[in-house]
Formats: sequence, C-alpha cells, structure tokens
Amino acid sequence: MGSYKTKYIRVTKIKDILVDDQTDKKIRVAGDAKDLVYEYLDNAVVQACQDLVNKLPRKSKGANKGDLKRITLKPRDFENGEEEEEEEE
Repeated sequence: MGSYKTKYIRVTKIKDILVDDQTDKKIRVAGDAKDLVYEYLDNAVVQACQDLVNKLPRKSKGANKGDLKRITLKPRDFENGEEEEEEEE
C-alpha cells in the first residue's frame, strides 16, 4: 500500500500514543494496515472538529435561525451539561 497521504495527523507521533492503558504495552501496526490506520485517524480528527463546531451556539429565531451566534470557541464550550444563553456582544 503506502499510497495514503495523511492530512491532519503526524505519522511519527502515532507510535507514541498506540499504547494499551492497562499494561503499557505498545501496539504495533502491520505494514499493510498502516494506510487504514492513518485514514481512520484523519477521519477521527475531522469528526472531532465537526463536534467542536456543533458545540457553538446557534440563533434560534428570525430569518437567520440556525446560523452561528459566534465563530470563536471559548472555554465554556467545553463545560459539560451547562448551556448558557449567549450575551449579545
């Protein structure tokens, strides 16, 4: 294989994080599975970024219903279970 070009991950860092949490054993990736692993991780990064965008508040009324209220991620976007009304800036 060897034809997949990564977009969002650094392949040199993958070995450092492929470790079993319970035993601290490093996980190896077979040569013919590397492209599949890289593509999977690239897709996971894309999905995680979309999840971040979805955390942003949206307008709920008017002609612009569904549009983003702001385009900046803030620390409060990472607080679980607490949705606050956005103050107009």
